[in-house]
Formats: sequence, C-alpha cells, structure tokens
Amino acid sequence: MFAIGLSQKKKGIHSFDIPKPEISTGDEVLIRILQTGIGGTDRSLLKHHLVDPPETDDFLILGHETFGVVEDLGDQVRGLKKGDVIVPMVRRGCGICPSCRHNKSDYCYTGLFKEHGIHKLHGFLTSYTVVPAKYVVKVPRGLRDVAIWAESLSIVEKAIAQMRLVQMRVPNLCDHPQHEWHDKNWGGCKRALVIGAGPIGFLATALLRLEQMEVYVLEIVPEDSLKVQLVKEMGAHFVDGNTFPPEKIVEAIGHVDIIFEASGVSDLALQFIPLMARNSVYVMTGIPRAEIKPTEVDANLLLRHIVRQNQVIIGSVNGNREHFERALIHMIRIEKTFHSILERAITHHFPLKDFEKGFYLKDPNQIKVVFQVHSK
Repeated sequence: MFAIGLSQKKKGIHSFDIPKPEISTGDEVLIRILQTGIGGTDRSLLKHHLVDPPETDDFLILGHETFGVVEDLGDQVRGLKKGDVIVPMVRRGCGICPSCRHNKSDYCYTGLFKEHGIHKLHGFLTSYTVVPAKYVVKVPRGLRDVAIWAESLSIVEKAIAQMRLVQMRVPNLCDHPQHEWHDKNWGGCKRALVIGAGPIGFLATALLRLEQMEVYVLEIVPEDSLKVQLVKEMGAHFVDGNTFPPEKIVEAIGHVDIIFEASGVSDLALQFIPLMARNSVYVMTGIPRAEIKPTEVDANLLLRHIVRQNQVIIGSVNGNREHFERALIHMIRIEKTFHSILERAITHHFPLKDFEKGFYLKDPNQIKVVFQVHSK
C-alpha cells in the first residue's frame, strides 16, 4: 500500500510500501481514505526532520487531516455502516489520566498521548487506515466536499470555547444583555484581532464573523492576495502587518476584547501582550519551533500589565470529540453564510503520487493543500 512520510535514516519526504491494515478487534473501523490535507505542522516536521514514529518502525507516515468512507467495521461497532463518510480524530489518549479516560485527551495530564501523523502513530497519507470507532465522527450529508477542514476547525472550536468560558468572568462592555458571553448571540458589540490568515486564522475569522463580531485580521501578504480576499468576503478588516507596527494597529482599532493568535511567530505574538485592553483575553494557537532564536521581552512590563488589567492568556492545542462535532455543525453555517468559502479555500488538489509537488509548493496564495487518495 502506497504511503508518504518521513524516514529516520534520511531527510526529505519519501514514499513507502506498507501493508494494508485489517480490523483486529470488534470495535474498529476500516476507512478508505478519500482526501488527506497538509498544513504547517506537516511542513514543519519535514523541514526540521522531526521523525517520531511508532516504536516498531523507523519511519512515520504523515497526515493528520483526513476523511474517508467506512469500508468495513467490527461486530461491536454501533451507529455506523459501510459507506458512511467519517473523520478520524488525531489524538489517542494515554488511558491513565482522568482526562483521557473521559475522552478529553486534548487535556491529557501525563503527556503520554499519541497523535496520528505527528507523534508515535502513523498518519493518513495512504490508502486505508484502521481506528477504533470511538475515535471517528460521522460527517453530515452535504459536507463531503469540505470535510477536510474538520480537524483544523476543531482546534479553533476548542480555543474559542475556552476564551468564552474565561470571559464569562467579566461584565459585558455593551448595554445589550443578549450579548453576554454565555448567550448564543455573544459576539455582538465585541471586537477581535486575529493574527495570521493561514488555515487556522482563516477559520477563526469565519467562526467569529458567524457570531457577528467585528474582526480585524493581521497578515503580511499583499492586499490583492487570496487570503485577504476571503477575509474581506466574510466582512472582516485586513490589517497590513508590513505597514503598521503593533502599537499603531491597536491604537487604530480601539478596545479589543479578544486576540486570537494563529501565526506561530513568537516575536510578533509577544508584542501584542502589553497592548491588550483591560479585562481582555489572548488565545494562542501557534507553536514556534524551539530552534528559533529566543525573543527578549520586558518581563516586568508584561506581568505588571497582565495583573493590573485583569488579563488572561490561554494556550490551546488539539480538540476532542465535542469540538469535532461542533466544527461539522458550524461548517454547514459557514458554507451557507459565506457562499461556499470553505470549498473555495481548498486552493490545491494533487494526486497522492505527486506528493513532492504538494509538500514543496511555493504558491503564495495557497491556503489548504489536499491530496486526493480515492475518488469515492
């Protein structure tokens, strides 16, 4: 079976011939993979030759964003049937801590979790995979063309859910009681700054705009780029990071209720902490590489600012089943509200055999790159 990944022995992206997996227990599902997407995590693993394979292998099959069709299922599986379109989740819990035992491995306490295509589990850049049924989510009818976004959107769902939970501690800034942070119309009269317009920033903008929040998106791309076009289509404002420094950006925008960081650029992310508004919250989702030169900060200024102005900084990674399910529900709304914008943001399709073209793509307008594995 053809597969794409990394070898511990040799740098670069490689193809492998691996056995087709088989169901071995009654709770498992055999998935015929339709599409697998790649993004910043996959390219970072390749660039820095970060190969963390299963204990029995010296290679790692990449790919953690995928969806497919149920090809076969064990006799203990309920609620699924052959032909169902499903999305497998990425993380597998440690089985030890309370979080993982209650299907919330995104909050694993031990750090002994595994992740498909990233950490000690092979990924989905291949034709078939077998996973326990409890780790798959059924895709609603009509979302097949955009199901590849489910994993990325689950990350945003979790980050925003945490942000709302934290902000319930503060009184609403506006006079509209229906805009309380716990209300279904919580986004009204609020303002957000999203740092980065890559896949995560794009999806964060979509969710925040769904809630009628005023959104500003900071990027360092030309204003005529596809990223900016899509941001504007959703009613958000583009901020040119090449032209305006952080101080001027915040000064021009005014009070910012939340900052959603999706760039992974530590120097830029840290510059906005002293500029946070009173009682605001800062959600960070980008993960800078450890090899990057450390950034110098005025720790006294940062701490004084955070404490005296009741601010909160949240780090958020991964998502569990509830976030995947919520993502799929919101995808229906996003496509309807913003005229199939998720489908249009899948900018490049490649057959799996052209894996090098996808991984080494240099197109500045790329947003989501997808490999087509099976057509049906």
